[in-house]
Amino acid sequence: MQQPPRSRRQFLTGAGASLGAAWITAQWPAIAAAHSHATAAAAGGPQALEFLTPDEARELDAIVAQIVPTDDTAGAREAGAVYFIDRSMRSWASGAAESLRSGLGEFRAGFAAGRAPAEFAAADTATQIAYLEQVEATPFFGLVRALTLIGMFVLPAYGGNRDGVGWRLIGFDDTHGYAPPFGYYDRDYPGFVLPEPGT
Repeated sequence: MQQPPRSRRQFLTGAGASLGAAWITAQWPAIAAAHSHATAAAAGGPQALEFLTPDEARELDAIVAQIVPTDDTAGAREAGAVYFIDRSMRSWASGAAESLRSGLGEFRAGFAAGRAPAEFAAADTATQIAYLEQVEATPFFGLVRALTLIGMFVLPAYGGNRDGVGWRLIGFDDTHGYAPPFGYYDRDYPGFVLPEPGT
């Protein structure tokens, strides 16, 4: 019996869970720094690239925009994922930097072969999706997909997931429950103020 197609929300929920909480926890300080960089860039702050060239960033931005596309809600582009990835290559994920660069080079060369336009970023959506389906099983795409998803789902207080756009995609409500065993004793504390999203 044929399985019904998975919704965008189901895909993102499953993909986010597969990243591994233990690994993210171990890398948290550097991930938070990379997200702060991404948020500053997306909010109109300095957008200087630290690792990627402008051409590489343009191509990578087109890739992440197809991984979590913009429709009636914000996607990876609005979350500043390409700036997060760029900063990550100079910080917590520096060990993957050369793999990302060489993988992107192979991605671009493979796309350019026999195509016009030769740049992935300049192609139409149907052409982009068709090519991504061809390279979906490559280590390069796996790396970019993981980095993009991290860039969508971390705490906004740490600089990424601007305005909770990633959480809204998966239906996560960041509301403190004040339920035992944690938090119930703070319910009536007058000095306790929850941080505003994005602060």
